[in-house]
Amino acid sequence: MKKKFYYSFVSLIILCLFNSYSFGEDKVIKFGTFPVPQLVLDENHGNFIELTRTIAERAHLHIEITVTPTKRALFNFGEKKNDVLFPAVDQFFSPGNEPVKTDELIFIKKDYAFTRKGEPLLKTIKELEGKRVGITLGYPYAKKLTENHLIELDMAKNDEINVLKLIAKRIDVFVVEEVSGLKAFQSKGVTDKIQYDSSAPISEIDVYYAFQNTEEGKKLAEIISKVLGEMKKDGTYSTIMSK
Repeated sequence: MKKKFYYSFVSLIILCLFNSYSFGEDKVIKFGTFPVPQLVLDENHGNFIELTRTIAERAHLHIEITVTPTKRALFNFGEKKNDVLFPAVDQFFSPGNEPVKTDELIFIKKDYAFTRKGEPLLKTIKELEGKRVGITLGYPYAKKLTENHLIELDMAKNDEINVLKLIAKRIDVFVVEEVSGLKAFQSKGVTDKIQYDSSAPISEIDVYYAFQNTEEGKKLAEIISKVLGEMKKDGTYSTIMSK
């Protein structure tokens, strides 16, 4: 009788734990993000948005996506108003406040040095020393760039402003992620006036989904990592990201 009671008790505990970390349609999981050219346009458009909604659909998760300025998105995640932050990078978090991360990356942010045609191609951060380098507010950059005191950084509110500065020779270089940069140059009709080496990013940063450092956050990270991995294997990820 005691043995039967013991097994029933253990089964009940396991069932309770499973239910505690399951995510049914009654649980709304709040995702916070911020505008990124082409990748996050609004709550329903952009490559990262489509990727996230497809993951949620496959995992049977009920999600809510909110797009705010970068600082607000980071604040909301830090205050635990959102369960998930994306696209997230290590530079967003201070030591001791690291989140739970997906094992599967969303993206690898590769930054390139764009210069005016006719000038030397720049392929390394070392080659940026002594130059006035345009960067964009709200974007994460590698510390080896931002902490290099031999580089003069010039920050603009958006990519398009940096494009105009580069063409007007107010900056020597514009450092930006490839897709975002090309889109900005195209929008200003000056693609034929710039150059970069597509085979030589000056830095690379891992991009992932970040979760609250709780048991629920860890379980959610496992679920999303698993689904994202499956989407990479079956080609769905590539299809979405290539649009």
